[in-house]
Amino acid sequence: AGNDDDAQENYAYYNDQQEQYEYENDDVQHAYDGYDYFYTGIAELKKVYKDAGVPYYSCNEMSGLTVEEAMDMADLSKSGGKGYLLAVDRHDMYASFCGKTNWVESQLVTCYSTYGSNNNKQQQNSDTDSQAYVLCTDTKNTGKFKLNALQSYVKASANNEPSDYANDLGPPDDDLYYPFNQIQGFWQVDATSVQVGLLHASTLLDDNRMSKVNREMVKMAYHEEFDSISVFAMDNVALNGLAMFSVLRNQCGQSTMDSDDDTPACGQDLIMPQMTSSQHLPVFWNIVLFLVYGS
Repeated sequence: AGNDDDAQENYAYYNDQQEQYEYENDDVQHAYDGYDYFYTGIAELKKVYKDAGVPYYSCNEMSGLTVEEAMDMADLSKSGGKGYLLAVDRHDMYASFCGKTNWVESQLVTCYSTYGSNNNKQQQNSDTDSQAYVLCTDTKNTGKFKLNALQSYVKASANNEPSDYANDLGPPDDDLYYPFNQIQGFWQVDATSVQVGLLHASTLLDDNRMSKVNREMVKMAYHEEFDSISVFAMDNVALNGLAMFSVLRNQCGQSTMDSDDDTPACGQDLIMPQMTSSQHLPVFWNIVLFLVYGS
């Protein structure tokens, strides 16, 4: 939505449509034929999650949750299971993500590119060699400019003025329509980066490890360089993903205490987790992790 009025209109429409059908005993009651496909899709998703014992919520139920409230909603013991898990989407025919993605094509930072491309502008006046490409894995030379560009991108995603416009980096203005703000802390991919990457026999995992990007994202989070995060995306979370999880879950201000004496150590009062820069393939190849925490 472009502004609050548009967002409220979208939600009014959405809620009106949602109220038109009922999901009872695995049957769908259609209000009218024009929305059969829409209703059937949501009903089928509900059935899948219900059969699996997974709570399924719409985006508007996620806004402003604390960690405690989210855990209560995700508690699988209520349905005879163990642990915590929930499914959430916009309850539309695309099962759309509930957050602002901060994916702006004109500003994406890739691992590989040619000199003069729009994600290497910082390097054009530097003292570089005559190589034809800019590489994120060249950590002693052009990789520094790549990392600087990515750091600027993720900080803008978290720290810019709130805006609901898709082509503006920054947190959403309407947290009812966008309850999550996603930070994409990884190297993006476009046609050029794929071509150049193939020439260098690279893989996403190799690029991630050799550029040490996960370690740098953890450092940024630990030093509180992000103002607004609810979803943090990383590649290859087997490498320092747990360190990021620890830093995010231990940030200050996530719990309400009765007095200052009850407040546990948090944030930079805790030691930064130890991290590894192993170049060996990890046992588990978890490509993208979404770390969600409450306010």
